[in-house]
Amino acid sequence: MSVVFFREENREKIETALQGLPFLQSGKHSKNLSHYERIFLARTIAKLPVGMVGVISNKLSLLEYLPQASSTPTHYYNKVSQYLLERVSNALSVCGISRESVSIRLEARDQQYSSLISFVKRIQTTPLDHRAASLRGLNPFSIIAVKKKDDRCFILADCASNALFSMVCRDEKRFCLPEPRYLQELAPIILSNKQGEIMPFGIKPIHKLEDLGLPEDVKLHLKALRNPQRQYHLLTT
Repeated sequence: MSVVFFREENREKIETALQGLPFLQSGKHSKNLSHYERIFLARTIAKLPVGMVGVISNKLSLLEYLPQASSTPTHYYNKVSQYLLERVSNALSVCGISRESVSIRLEARDQQYSSLISFVKRIQTTPLDHRAASLRGLNPFSIIAVKKKDDRCFILADCASNALFSMVCRDEKRFCLPEPRYLQELAPIILSNKQGEIMPFGIKPIHKLEDLGLPEDVKLHLKALRNPQRQYHLLTT
C-alpha cells in the first residue's frame, strides 16, 4: 500500500501532466500498462510536486499477530492501513504540517471504512505499541473513501503501489523475477532520512524486512534504494 502527498494548490498542475499521457486516457489502472508505459508514468510522477510513503506486508507473517486476518479481509486491510497511516503521521510531524489541514482520500472499495476510522480512534486512545502513538497526529475524520473515477490523482498511488508490488511479487509468469525499475524511477519522491536512505523511512516493511520472506536479491534492492535529492526528508513539495 502507498500514500502520495501533494498540496491541493498543485492539483491542477498534477492533473494537467497526467492528462498529457495518452496511455492514461482510457482510465487504465497502472498494473494494466505496458512495461515501458509504467516506467514513463513513474518518471513523469517523479518530476511532479508530490511525495510518497509506502508499506510492504506479507499476510502470512501477520497471521500470528492478527489471526482475524484469515477470516475477513477487513481486519488485514485495517491493520496494514494502520502501519501506512503511521508513516503518514510521522511525515507530517517532521514537516510541521497540522493535522487539521490534511485530507486523506482512500480508494472506495468493498471495505467498511467506518471500521477503519473506529480502529484508528481506538489506537489513538490506547496504543498498544509506542510506535502506534504517532497516529495521534492524524484526525481520523479526515479519512474519506472516494471512487477512483472521481479523483484523477489516484493514479499516483496506483503507480506507487504497483511499483512496490512489482519489486516483491513472486509470479511464475514473471519467472519469479523482481522488477526494481519502477521504484528506482520513483526514488526522487520517496521520503528518506537525511542520508537519503529510503528503507524503512519512506518504505516500511512489516514488521521487518526479514518477515517478508523475500529472496536475497530483492532485499538488497530494497536496502540499496536511495533518494538522490537533498533534504527530501522535509517533504518540501
